[in-house]
Amino acid sequence: MTLRLSDILQRFQASGLILELRGEDAEFSGFAGYDDYSRKDVLFVDDPSRLESVKRTPPAGIVVDAKNADTLNGCGLNILIASNVPLAHALIRQAYDDIDPHHSEWPRIHPSSIIHESAEVPESATVGPNVVIGENVTLGERVAIHAGTVVERGVTIGPDTIVQARVFIGWGCRIGAGVRIKPGTTIGGEGFGLVPDENKHYHRIPHRGIVVIEDDVIIGANCNIDRATYTETRIGRRCRLDAMCHVAHNVVLDEDCLLVAQTGLAGSVRFGKRVISVGQTGVIDHKTVTDDVVLVHRAGVIEDITEPGMYAGTPTQPYREYMKNLSVSRKLHELRKKVLELEKDRKSKKIKDR
Repeated sequence: MTLRLSDILQRFQASGLILELRGEDAEFSGFAGYDDYSRKDVLFVDDPSRLESVKRTPPAGIVVDAKNADTLNGCGLNILIASNVPLAHALIRQAYDDIDPHHSEWPRIHPSSIIHESAEVPESATVGPNVVIGENVTLGERVAIHAGTVVERGVTIGPDTIVQARVFIGWGCRIGAGVRIKPGTTIGGEGFGLVPDENKHYHRIPHRGIVVIEDDVIIGANCNIDRATYTETRIGRRCRLDAMCHVAHNVVLDEDCLLVAQTGLAGSVRFGKRVISVGQTGVIDHKTVTDDVVLVHRAGVIEDITEPGMYAGTPTQPYREYMKNLSVSRKLHELRKKVLELEKDRKSKKIKDR
């Protein structure tokens, strides 16, 4: 890859992400991090403490915000000024430095794959080794299905979606456009719907619903999203699931939710827009969490959350209240000791009064 800094400016100036180029319109051949870069690389610098070392060993160009750019005047660096450096890091590298999901050493359709004669696989799609694609499956343009994946009957997958190795997509599920599903994930397996009889023997409830994944969703490795009992489990547009998240039957996530690793959502949970659950959050069944809630510190949601804000603990409390209670709990031994001393003094005084 050989490009010029002006190529980045021209591509991202209209959106307001890259505002200006200062210095020479240098050629560059790649992108790198602070600890391992060459004079042919571009660096994204959002940490001002790194600027001195960059000045000593200049790369082909750096991407900084306007405030840091002004401190570098006269340093001889080639500077792209970004309105948001972390966002520029993400979007510029997506444009120039991402992996091509269609590139492999295999034929476009690997001969070991099994594709039902009724399946629709466009010429722009790629299918890797040992993939199974069932009856009446429809793949959109530029879909990539990687090795060992199973796509059961009646599934639809929208254009530009990438399904990585060893994914399972159950019958009838609908996957949108631009979705990225990472290795080992299961979508549309039967949910954990069981009913006990009088002898405490558990009997499965058939799940005949589906899973719907809307556009531009990212699902991490080894996640599980159960199909609905009757209707649908739905993951809204632009949701991001980290590795090892569990989403049970009939859950609905609205747009732009973020689930960090080991989040577990029980059946029929409803999340509003832009809900964030950090690692090891748990939500019991049939609970609703409103828009713009952040769940932290292994939050355990056992009641509906109806007001936006940050919540923590089990049962969940507003974050400030939780931190106050936590600070008190750290002194419980000391408080207990004082109570025992007061009790002892009270008893001694009572005996003296007699």
